[in-house]
Amino acid sequence: MGILFRGTAAAVAFFVAAGPAAAHAVAPAGQWSVVHDDRRDSYDAVTVTPGGAVWVAGTRRPDRGGTESLLLKGGRSTFKRVTGPGFRVKRLTSASDTRVWAFGASRYARWDGKRWQVKPWRYGRVDRAYSIGRNLWVIENSNAFPAAGAAGWKARSTLRRLDGSVWRKVHTPIVVKGLDGKWAAGSVRGTAALARWTGTAWRAVALPAIPSARSGQISELTDVAVDGETGRVMAVGWVAWPCGNSFCGETLLLSGYLGGFNFEVRGEPGIQPRAQAEPDGRGGAWVVYDAKGGGSGFLHIGTDSVEPGAFPTPPNQNASVRDLAIQPESGSAWAVGAASSGRSGLIWAYRR
Repeated sequence: MGILFRGTAAAVAFFVAAGPAAAHAVAPAGQWSVVHDDRRDSYDAVTVTPGGAVWVAGTRRPDRGGTESLLLKGGRSTFKRVTGPGFRVKRLTSASDTRVWAFGASRYARWDGKRWQVKPWRYGRVDRAYSIGRNLWVIENSNAFPAAGAAGWKARSTLRRLDGSVWRKVHTPIVVKGLDGKWAAGSVRGTAALARWTGTAWRAVALPAIPSARSGQISELTDVAVDGETGRVMAVGWVAWPCGNSFCGETLLLSGYLGGFNFEVRGEPGIQPRAQAEPDGRGGAWVVYDAKGGGSGFLHIGTDSVEPGAFPTPPNQNASVRDLAIQPESGSAWAVGAASSGRSGLIWAYRR
């Protein structure tokens, strides 16, 4: 196994907002830092264009009461509200500053640099959206393994690709939960699995056996991150087994290259049914997960170690990351979310 684990806590920087829509200092190099904190907001999705434009979608509680959809655009430490597509945006993805897609419950839209082009969405709930090369993909109606476990649980999802002006359902040999580059992560009949896009079809990839198999064990990969320079594939998931009236489990990490992969299981942070992964731009990856007791933690997969850490938050707040994105080729990463109370939207940044 090329990855060794050690429990060194990653350093984090704390910065406290003084009021609504506060602009913070630029995130220090090599640390996660809060760069935007607004007590009126809650953030759900983020995408970063190759040019460095950061788009954030969420909701705002105006002074007059109620809730309204919100779209911010910025970079470094300044974010401004911009005109949205006219519906609440749940997912974002982008290919350039003039190709940004927003997905809602019944509509989706493309930003062409001047205006939003809105079209109806007639399919299922969009859980993740990806602009990869010339392909625009969405994963819809995906389910997560419940925290308490469930007898007979089966993974499910649907993968669609935009073909011209038509969204076509794509056959996959695995149940897909995450994409990156030409790789898909998920499971087959209760066992963690990977697939690779050939340009015309998805093909399953052989993986080694998961260490420490237990009676009734099931597993899944929830996301995958691919280093663009080396081609290194890193994935995160979980392994679970019957444990009394519920399930016990561990975090599952995979690393390697086509033709040679290795699994490693990790007692902490335990079962993580929604863990998200993004490449860090220097051969490793960020993995974001829901921490025990609330809030979010991360694992940073390096070249020869995995470092755990926690996202900084203002005092007396317990905030959860809801989405993670990177700026391609830069090594900069962005995360968005909200305090557990839902009364403070936070944007984090990491810069090399």
